[in-house]
Amino acid sequence: MAYTILKPFLNLCFLHANPQDLPASQALLVISLILYLIVSVTLALPIYGLNISLTQALLEITMLIAYTWLILVMTSHGERFTQTLSALAGTGVIFGFLALPITYSIYDSASAGVGNVWTLFAYLMIMGWLLVVYGHVFRNALSSNLFLGMLVSFVYIVLTSVVIESLFQPRT
Repeated sequence: MAYTILKPFLNLCFLHANPQDLPASQALLVISLILYLIVSVTLALPIYGLNISLTQALLEITMLIAYTWLILVMTSHGERFTQTLSALAGTGVIFGFLALPITYSIYDSASAGVGNVWTLFAYLMIMGWLLVVYGHVFRNALSSNLFLGMLVSFVYIVLTSVVIESLFQPRT
């Protein structure tokens, strides 16, 4: 059962599927967003603590929903919202899950006052591939090319990072 739900998102991560291949299902969207919330909180937990991690994750989800809706409505593709948001949240869960051990390793290294180049490189590789996958999702959702899809994704990632970093300070 879990693999049946996971498989389309894995295919999206390998660029073997498109967001329109997902069912336009509110249930799938809700499941994807709940899992996205859980992974986001887990990623932020060692840096921010539970309360701030939860607040941060809810803000991130709100930004993902609003940004996706705005981009789709501005380009007259609002009918693609459910599948696009499901694709972004679902693939975000997979990348978040992959980033968990790396993020925790980076946090532990920083706490100890040391750095690990290979861990940072691995994190950048995951973030780079996330950018490509989100670009692929937006390319399909907007019926555009990969460059525009990646530009839309890049703006989202930078915007979210700036807002989150400016509002939430790591615990010391």
